[in-house]
Amino acid sequence: MANQSQGAYTHTQISPSHIATALIGAKLIAYRVNRKPEQLHQLLGMARMATALKLLSYQEHDQLLIELERLCVEGVDHA
Repeated sequence: MANQSQGAYTHTQISPSHIATALIGAKLIAYRVNRKPEQLHQLLGMARMATALKLLSYQEHDQLLIELERLCVEGVDHA
């Protein structure tokens, strides 16, 4: 096995907050496309859990709820 120098690569530590945001963002994209009720429930649960664990701020949580409400009112046009 070759010996790698310290400068050969950088190990990036991703914070739990960034992971939570990325996971919720991915689920939000899927919900925007499909608008399935189970996706909405999963998003709401993930947001509640992330907020309770202090991985998502209350402001971010509120912004997500506003976006979800807007999507629910907007409806789906699969034409």
